[in-house]
Amino acid sequence: MTDPVSSRPLSRERSQRIGDYRSHSWSRRSKWLFLVVLVLVLIDFFTALLLGTQVYTLNRQNQTLRSSLAQAEEELHRVTPELQKLRGDLDELVRGKLPRLRKLEYDRVLPLDDQYLKNIIFTEIMNRDSRGHEYKLVVQNNTGAPLWPEVQLLLFNEQGIQVGSAEIGTGQPNALKAGSLGVGEVRSYTASVNLMDRSATPAYFMIRLPESSGGKTVLLETKEGR
Repeated sequence: MTDPVSSRPLSRERSQRIGDYRSHSWSRRSKWLFLVVLVLVLIDFFTALLLGTQVYTLNRQNQTLRSSLAQAEEELHRVTPELQKLRGDLDELVRGKLPRLRKLEYDRVLPLDDQYLKNIIFTEIMNRDSRGHEYKLVVQNNTGAPLWPEVQLLLFNEQGIQVGSAEIGTGQPNALKAGSLGVGEVRSYTASVNLMDRSATPAYFMIRLPESSGGKTVLLETKEGR
């Protein structure tokens, strides 16, 4: 039979061992928790440092871009009047060489009021990899007899060089066919302009009536006179 008195030291020693083990386990857990917390703090610190550096770099780049943009806008404002003057001088020079040239404008009714020519509208057609130019010419027979319109449309670039053409009622193979116009009759002709270079940009146009005498355009003959 076990002596109760002798078993007390054993129980106390066992309890002390268990307490020491638990203390040691908590000490190891505390160290691991401390390391984990330290690693997380370091990660947050370096992340914040990296983000702060990137934000600072982006702010510097933004300031540099703003400064460059302001300088470019200032330079643009400075040279704009000079460019406008140069364009005006070029326009006068080109028109001086070809006085009958007119400024080409898109999607606007451009009045002609030249004999049976009433007005013309130019349209720029943009496709995915190409562009084209169309015109709509309106004519009216204001004479007292039928007439057969014959029209030459010429397009020029900013330097006054011809870059395209279109014809109505002439003998050219690519000319748009035109029947006779009755007295007072109004008719419109719509077609594409043939460009010599598809990348060319028309800036001026000229309309000629092929039948002219001494440089002065006259009315076309009637059918009986042909």
